[in-house]
Amino acid sequence: MLFVSLIFLLLPSLQQSYVPSLRRTTLIRYKSLHQPLPSRSLLTTSIATAQDDSDHSALAQEKKELTKDFLKIGVPALLQLAAEPLAAIVDTAYLGRLSPAILGGAGVAVSAQYAVSKLYNDPLLRTSISLVAASSEDENQSLAVSSALLLAGSVGIIQMLVFFLFARAITQGMGVGPASPMWFSAVSYLQVRALGTPAATLWLVTNGIFRGLGDTRTPLIYSLLFTLLNVVFDPFFIFVAGWGAAGAAAGTALAQYIALVPLMLSLNRKVPINIVKQFAQLKTSLQQYLKAGGLVMFRTVAKVLAYSVCSRQAALLGTVPAAAYNLTFQLGFATTQICEAVAVAVQTLMARQISQKKPKRELVRHLINSSTIFGGVVATTLSLFTWFGRANVLKGLTTNIAVQQAALAVFPAVLLTQVLKGLAYPVNGILMGGLDWVFSMTAMWVANVVCVGMITLLAANGATA
Repeated sequence: MLFVSLIFLLLPSLQQSYVPSLRRTTLIRYKSLHQPLPSRSLLTTSIATAQDDSDHSALAQEKKELTKDFLKIGVPALLQLAAEPLAAIVDTAYLGRLSPAILGGAGVAVSAQYAVSKLYNDPLLRTSISLVAASSEDENQSLAVSSALLLAGSVGIIQMLVFFLFARAITQGMGVGPASPMWFSAVSYLQVRALGTPAATLWLVTNGIFRGLGDTRTPLIYSLLFTLLNVVFDPFFIFVAGWGAAGAAAGTALAQYIALVPLMLSLNRKVPINIVKQFAQLKTSLQQYLKAGGLVMFRTVAKVLAYSVCSRQAALLGTVPAAAYNLTFQLGFATTQICEAVAVAVQTLMARQISQKKPKRELVRHLINSSTIFGGVVATTLSLFTWFGRANVLKGLTTNIAVQQAALAVFPAVLLTQVLKGLAYPVNGILMGGLDWVFSMTAMWVANVVCVGMITLLAANGATA
């Protein structure tokens, strides 16, 4: 009773303190339940904004991953392509200690070999990178790799026969006759180097296959081995054996054969090479290589023609200009080869993007922008370093004062072209990765017409350097 009485006594105060609060809470809940819902357009906009933010975040992440892949492929390729030209620079540095005639003769032979082999090797390299990168399944990769190696071996043997049997005719075609002091060095270098062309061709294409697979670290390791062996073999054959220019060719060829064996074994572990077992299935893959390779070969004809005209014109000017041309050619080749690393990375990634069912335009544009900027920066930096150290660079490559002065006279033009090549190489990688062989070929022929036209005009006006 007492408990019940207490409740009744407290009830008025409870009503005064809690009921208004309860009423307010109920009123708020009522109003919130009867608030008008957002319009359909507002909901749609909110959902679309959230979706855009999510897509933008995903795209940014994909760009970040693409940049990582670019560096993962490009940095080892950069180191390799910086190391490989050292073999040619080592040859030049050793031969420069002998005489301008030997250095000039070797330069003519190198230019001749570069001109002829470029016709075959460049198409094999470019097509192997793109077609291997575009193949996704293991069986397709094995077919692409086996086809590339079969073509490389065949082309290497053909080049060996051409260089060895027609060395004298090729040398005369480069403007050096039997009466020239450069004749013996040019012919002997070309014939000995011919014996190494099968290894050189297989080496080049195997590197292209690794690049297409996105692995540039493995070729880097064996490229360093090749360069080290070349540094050891060259002085032995040149000075100890007394072979002169032919000794430089022998050292390079032997080093490349030795380094090629472990490189190909590494490739076989990565992708099985079954040329014999897959011979019947190679027809379709070979047709792809031949179709693309034919267009790239025609493109390379234009490039080689320009190099050959320049080399021949230098040889016609005499021993010193020919030696200076060889020196600047090798130096320029080393500089531009480094820019090739950018082209390798963008070509591989572009081929991967294009081969997808729905390639993303934003990622393709990201590849194009980043590669051209990076290539231009690298080429400009290298050219500036070379220019400011030009005196030491030239002294390191030759002790002949006349050759140094002749090379120094054309140094500004040589380094300027290196900057332009730093932009051209990535663009070429973009075109090759996008499998646009026709446009790449057309652009090269336009450039060739301009180059040969300028050389012809300058020669007609009596230019001497």
